[in-house]
Amino acid sequence: MKTRSLVVALLVASALAFVAHTLVWNFVTDDAFISFVYARNLVEKGQLVFNLGERVEGYTNFLWTVLLAGLLKVGLQPELMSRVLGTAFGLGSMLLTVRLLRMLRVDGVWLALPALLLASSPGYACWSSGGLETAMFTFFFTAAAGRYLATHLDDEAPDLGMGLLFGIAALTRPEGVLFFALTGLHRVIVLARRRRLPTRGDWIALAGFVVLVAPHVLWRHAYYGWWLPNTFYIKASGGTGTWGQGAYYLLRMGEALHTPVAILVALVGLVVTSGEVALQRASAYVLFLAGVFYVYIASVGGDFMGLFRFAMPVVPLLFTVCVAALHAMASRARTVVIAVTVLLLALHVAHAYPLTKRYETIGADRGIDTPGFLRWYTADRVAIGKWFGANRKADDYAAVGGAGAQVYYSRMPSLDCYGLSDAHIAHDVKAQSNRPGHQKYAPLVYQLSRRPTIITSNYYRCCSPAYESQPFRPSPAEAAEWARRGYRYVGVRIEGLSWPWYSFLLRNDRPTPPDADEVRP
Repeated sequence: MKTRSLVVALLVASALAFVAHTLVWNFVTDDAFISFVYARNLVEKGQLVFNLGERVEGYTNFLWTVLLAGLLKVGLQPELMSRVLGTAFGLGSMLLTVRLLRMLRVDGVWLALPALLLASSPGYACWSSGGLETAMFTFFFTAAAGRYLATHLDDEAPDLGMGLLFGIAALTRPEGVLFFALTGLHRVIVLARRRRLPTRGDWIALAGFVVLVAPHVLWRHAYYGWWLPNTFYIKASGGTGTWGQGAYYLLRMGEALHTPVAILVALVGLVVTSGEVALQRASAYVLFLAGVFYVYIASVGGDFMGLFRFAMPVVPLLFTVCVAALHAMASRARTVVIAVTVLLLALHVAHAYPLTKRYETIGADRGIDTPGFLRWYTADRVAIGKWFGANRKADDYAAVGGAGAQVYYSRMPSLDCYGLSDAHIAHDVKAQSNRPGHQKYAPLVYQLSRRPTIITSNYYRCCSPAYESQPFRPSPAEAAEWARRGYRYVGVRIEGLSWPWYSFLLRNDRPTPPDADEVRP
């Protein structure tokens, strides 16, 4: 009874620490606002689109977007609810690790260790905030993998619940399809070793997945005209250097999340605990998933967001099999293993503070932005968007470089120059970079062909100390070139902006807003 009370106390402490840790970050990144725009248009206009009348699937989180739309329908704003839901799903995954450990016959204080590891991981806390679907996808994927292990460990066939859970994960993020396929391959290998054919349960699990995912794929093609999300054609188009960028992403991920240590411990457990059948099977499955997934991450160049939200889904499983391996090894060398476990946990927790301080700064590392930068950037986009929202005309149309918070708060139809919500850029423009999510960019001739009334795609004009006391002033040649194209520079002081002066291009047939000034060379 005392041990059980201690485990409960540790889990409660982990939950409280985790919530406090998410509040250290407590932000919504700019990309999350893209989904918010889709959700709002669905609620207000009945269209799951970025710009009304333009059917382009510029999101990769269908279920998350629809969930936020449902909450918005009853008056709950996505800026807040995305953080609340992220924290709730983050807590849910922590609890799932306890269930998984019990399946592996782990008991005692060991049950609370994965939750402690997750709660003290800055990346896990950061991306349970952030406004994105990461925590929701991690939860449903972890639940689905756990459901598969529950049958696999008992030599039973998968069931309908497993298929449905993988289906929900796939509707949350496309990587759910990859994880289901890998689980299916793992099951085929297991059956082949046993010289057996797929069972009725296997087909039922497959049917559960298909019945959720297939209708969505068919609807996507009917509604948007493509079998894959528009974002796929942006993010899967990296050029030379993509693998190198992806490898660097994994290197930094391992440093921040300590996944290499978890993988190493699980591998050692596979070697030295040959009699632990359940542990052997679970570790082999989890390491297989993680290995292929991380190769996939490297192949697409990783991600541009620091603290490695893209790599997060397999972390709860890795921590779980790591702890299970330590528990099994403790039965053979109790004192040594417990000492090693305490040391690893202490180092993991101690690393959280300096890691948080590093990633709270405003900066980037080979194209991987710190969350501190993402938070700062979003705050600026919010201020700019609110100013445009107060000064826009009904038929304004903007070309923007950051298509999240600025578009959401301005309520202005916009061309996303990075192409996430533009079919022409995604399908017809060649990649110019290997930076994930930023591989393609709208050529100026295409931007101008859309006849935007406002061009802010040269948003770097706003973010320099040079504009603290005066707006950007173009050279005579630049001003003349833009005049030839039908635009002029306008400068405005925006409250809440990092550098008070913000400059943008305004089409010449539009009057200068009352609190803005035309900027001359």
